[in-house]
Amino acid sequence: MGVTCVCQVPVAEGKSVQQTVDMVHKKLEQLGAVKQGSFCVDCETYHATGTVSGQPSKLLYVMHNSETPLSCLALFENGPCLVADANFDVLMVKLKSHFQNAKGHKVECRGSRYRYCDFLIKVGTVTMSSSARGISVEVRAYCQ
Repeated sequence: MGVTCVCQVPVAEGKSVQQTVDMVHKKLEQLGAVKQGSFCVDCETYHATGTVSGQPSKLLYVMHNSETPLSCLALFENGPCLVADANFDVLMVKLKSHFQNAKGHKVECRGSRYRYCDFLIKVGTVTMSSSARGISVEVRAYCQ
């Protein structure tokens, strides 16, 4: 288990999200980083259909990561986190009377993975409803 840091990268002034991502890729390659493929992380938001004791319903976030394709994460707002089988989505469909998918709130981060010395670097474009919203960079100490 290594140390991981995820940060948001500002879009360069006068540039688009994609142009800024391309600039980051170019800088990594100039440093000697080697491209090792791609990744995708997505998050779907659900809200509880009923209320409990007059309290507003909490949100449930279901996340998938291409690096762990056989599992997913389910996180309650300000609550517990569950690591589940990838078929958890099927369960969410069966629970549609209790949880509704918040349409238009799917967030996705797609991009490229690089290896540089002892680090794994992932640069991704964050999108919501097919619209680019930002850039994410994850740097992780590489452990084998």
